[in-house]
Amino acid sequence: MKLRRLLPVLVILLTSCNSSDKKREAEMKEPKLKEENISYMIDSLKMDGYVVYDENIEGKRPAVVVIHEWWGLNDYAKMRARELAKLGYIAMAIDMYGNGRRADNPDDAGKLATPFYQDPQLAKPIFDAALAKLKTYTQTDATKIAAIGYCFGGAQVLNLARMGEDLKGVVSFHGNLAVTAPDKN
Repeated sequence: MKLRRLLPVLVILLTSCNSSDKKREAEMKEPKLKEENISYMIDSLKMDGYVVYDENIEGKRPAVVVIHEWWGLNDYAKMRARELAKLGYIAMAIDMYGNGRRADNPDDAGKLATPFYQDPQLAKPIFDAALAKLKTYTQTDATKIAAIGYCFGGAQVLNLARMGEDLKGVVSFHGNLAVTAPDKN
């Protein structure tokens, strides 16, 4: 009876003593985040981005692209990227508007976001440029990339998935979903 209770403890102890498992060691350490504010160009549009990953983890890891709310790339999107990096991902919060454009009130935010709602195709080249930049990092496993978005960003990740973007998954947090009415026939 006592052995049955001790068996799970023994398994945990043996597993934790395996020093060759570097990933497990990295998971047990406090994350050491490497954070970079980056810029890249799309034609004449200067795009900002924020890349973050845990330096304790060696080798490639899954990647997550974070698309901001309608305010533009801000501290909230960057915080979400940091949280993902603490979980073992390389994350990139991207800029959908370019040239440093941000909004601090709903009217300006609406003016920045509306063109993307009117023409969802506008997001694809911007997202593709960010994705290409993320793939230049040696930490990125290019076969395991997902995207998440918040509100405006949530709508964008859903639209990108519908456009066939090569992503393993998307998650929309309070994003809208434009739907086509079913055919009556």
